[in-house]
Amino acid sequence: MLGRREGAVTVPVLDGPFLPNQKLEIAPVLCEIDQVDNLVTLGAQLLASSGSALLRLEPTSSLSPETVARFDAPITAMAGLGEALAIGLDRNGVVVRGGRFDGMVVQPPGDVLQCPTAIAWLDESTLAVCNGSKHVGALDWRRALMTKDNSGSVVVVDLAKDKVTIAAAGLGWPSGLVASAGQVFVSECLRHRILAVALPGGGIRELATGLPGYPARLTRSAAGGVWLCFYSVRNQLVEFILREDAYRTRMVNEVPEDYWMAPSLCSGRSFKEPMQGSQLKQMGILKPYSVTRSYGLVAYCDANMTPIGSFHSRADGTRHGAVAAAECGGALYVASRGSNAVLAIRDPAAVLSE
Repeated sequence: MLGRREGAVTVPVLDGPFLPNQKLEIAPVLCEIDQVDNLVTLGAQLLASSGSALLRLEPTSSLSPETVARFDAPITAMAGLGEALAIGLDRNGVVVRGGRFDGMVVQPPGDVLQCPTAIAWLDESTLAVCNGSKHVGALDWRRALMTKDNSGSVVVVDLAKDKVTIAAAGLGWPSGLVASAGQVFVSECLRHRILAVALPGGGIRELATGLPGYPARLTRSAAGGVWLCFYSVRNQLVEFILREDAYRTRMVNEVPEDYWMAPSLCSGRSFKEPMQGSQLKQMGILKPYSVTRSYGLVAYCDANMTPIGSFHSRADGTRHGAVAAAECGGALYVASRGSNAVLAIRDPAAVLSE
């Protein structure tokens, strides 16, 4: 596909700090969890979510995850501070378990918090929450992408005053949050960038743009940087389809979502899936550099969100859809939604520098 200026269909290459490797693909599996989603630390505990279930993991043993709570809706965001755990529920706002505001439910009327995709504690009584969209649920990032839904926002919740304030609006699926000295860093999935949003309602500036994938959740590193997860990587065919409104509208309305020509958290499970250019086995082998619907990618960024290095599971791998990460006990744990597994990287700094 050729084009010039606005007609160009190009994507950033995986190079420099995003140079492909197999570090995510060969990482040990801590445990298998069906549709694993969030990962968060609460004190010395490592917690995960699977659908509406809140699970406690055992990082130092092979014991199966323990279900500690169930909710009436899928868990779509989590953040811990001290003994308090804030939990975002699809179309059901935010609830708090433990700590000073134990049992509190934040569910303002309308669409302000119907789609919580990420949460960060600003202090012991204040939360920042990403509301991914006004129109779809918190698990529907692919639908938001293919319908060009830029109705997301960043919301500040004052638990002490039970007050909700919109700090930034008009965002394309904000999906990750970390707090940083009077502001929050926000991953904006549909525009492939990281933003700094001043609080309580100040300006917005770009920290990282032109990312090679669709950024997901952010989490702080003990070393002072930030781990950046990606739903998948971009490719030229999807970029082209996003410009073809009539085709894309018919695809969304008439084709089952699993078979859309769109990025995915996993691929290769059905012959009905669309092929992505070079994603075709030859002599029984899928080339690792093939254009692909799904991919595994976690990047490490410095305190200013400049990418430094990354862990990959390439087109011929299975550890795709790295939707969340968390550090616990000196190790990095990654939720690979595509392989329904939690991966353990015991010394992430050393592995990153290899």
